[in-house]
Amino acid sequence: MTASVISERNRYPVLDALRFILALWVAIGHYGMFPLFAGADQSSALGRFLTHAWSSIVFGTPAVIVFFLISGFCIHFPFRAKTKLPVARFYLRRYTRILIPVIGALLVYRLDGEKLHFWGEHSILWQSPLWSLLCEEIYYAAYPLLRILRHAAGWTVLLPVSFVAGIAIALTHPHAANWHIFGPLGTAAILLPVWLLGALLAEQAEALPVISSAVRIWFWRFAAWLGCWSSEMLHFKAKISYAFTMSAFGVLAYFWVKNEIEYSRHRAPNRFLVAAGAWSYSLYLVHAQGLVLYSRLPIPYLGDVFTWCFSILVMLAFAYVFYILIERPSHRLARLVRLNSTPVAVPSPVLAPLAARAVEETTP
Repeated sequence: MTASVISERNRYPVLDALRFILALWVAIGHYGMFPLFAGADQSSALGRFLTHAWSSIVFGTPAVIVFFLISGFCIHFPFRAKTKLPVARFYLRRYTRILIPVIGALLVYRLDGEKLHFWGEHSILWQSPLWSLLCEEIYYAAYPLLRILRHAAGWTVLLPVSFVAGIAIALTHPHAANWHIFGPLGTAAILLPVWLLGALLAEQAEALPVISSAVRIWFWRFAAWLGCWSSEMLHFKAKISYAFTMSAFGVLAYFWVKNEIEYSRHRAPNRFLVAAGAWSYSLYLVHAQGLVLYSRLPIPYLGDVFTWCFSILVMLAFAYVFYILIERPSHRLARLVRLNSTPVAVPSPVLAPLAARAVEETTP
């Protein structure tokens, strides 16, 4: 274990790395896997199996669920102690941080030719990343009350009640194909337990042990992927609603992220992934528009591999430019709102991709 990792015991750069991986996972889930089997003979059983199996490896919806978990961690970590929460300034800072990039994204959507209908099954709300961001807005609004309930009733009451409430709401539409039928409040309530698990992890993080077993961390990474793939199969093959599978996946994600934090104290995460985590929110918001941009460039078709690689590169570049022009200024503006929480050791820049950095004065 390196001295630098030990000295930053209460910092969590691994969450930055995870945020970028998750945002990229969502983007690739929307665009498609690397064309490894492009041109394979799908009339044969082997060709058909390999093509379909490869295309199912990445599924974006569970990655969004992990975003919720990390968001709960980030928002609660600076305020996990029983100290006064400056509610008005908390709201101002949170909404400044998240809404300016959302407005910027809406402008990009409109310039891309999308009609910005906000209601109905085919609205921009349910056909874009905005559905998850609206859930985040609801969690921010409810956080002061949730924090009071956590300290009054404890996790042993709050978490089971939230799970039961979420299941009860999901049972009102047991065969729902997507989230829109539940509406923003219903969707947020169904996924609230996952967000609360992130807040629970924020309270546990400082006391977590160091793990050095590569076998163990790769077991949890594989388990997370298997849970992701299984939820995909249950949704598309068995027609089991997201409303049931994503809450269960959130529990698995809690243990996976917990182990990632423990392992990161033994081996620091890749510094390039950590740095890229700063603009993962932008990648989540505008990855589709970056892909559309590539399709409109006057580049001749040079094969599936070239098209896939350069589409991803243009997408990443577009998201980074959006971060520089829109997201980073909004973060700097939000930092002008000072929050006088009790000084604590805080994570490195671990803003949830759907949320602002929840750490306060001592955080960049």
